[in-house]
Amino acid sequence: MLNIRSLRARLRKLKSGDVCGLKAKEGSIVAGLFMLMVSIMQLIFEAGHFRYLRPQVISSSMNQITRLQIYSIISIIFVCLTVIAIIVLFLSIWKEVFWGVAGYIIWIFSYEIVQISLLSLSLPDQNWFPSSVRVLQWFGLVTRLLSHIFWMIFVTAHAIELYKTIRNTDDPVKTKRKTPPKLKFAKVKELGV
Repeated sequence: MLNIRSLRARLRKLKSGDVCGLKAKEGSIVAGLFMLMVSIMQLIFEAGHFRYLRPQVISSSMNQITRLQIYSIISIIFVCLTVIAIIVLFLSIWKEVFWGVAGYIIWIFSYEIVQISLLSLSLPDQNWFPSSVRVLQWFGLVTRLLSHIFWMIFVTAHAIELYKTIRNTDDPVKTKRKTPPKLKFAKVKELGV
């Protein structure tokens, strides 16, 4: 039975990024590895689409095929840019740079918006592909979106940690070290020895 205290404790762990035994930094690394794997799979998938459509251009109507080819090329470009964003994420985690991690979060949101719109715009022209390929595309999109929701918890928590660290080091009042008071030692004559 679920009680309120255990639910609050779980939500605090979720908020701090301590889920499934992973801290926020470790989860960010795994999120980057996950996105790298997904990007490589999608790159292979889109390259296959492009290769399938190339010989079809000669034998059929140019309008639908070229639009699908344009969608495939745009998707391939965005996947390649995502691989660059993942490399920047790994470097930002290693060097502890806030803007790299925050930029990755922004990039993932814009990447998914572009992928959803590309898939929606190419929907009327997808009768060239078997229905299993279309189902596979939509299934991949939905599972990737659900996975991003989970992994963004870690990346966002790590970005917040980095922001707090940067904020504390930028504020001279917080980082000012308190020096211990100077000790005064008595001279031998004052001690009476």
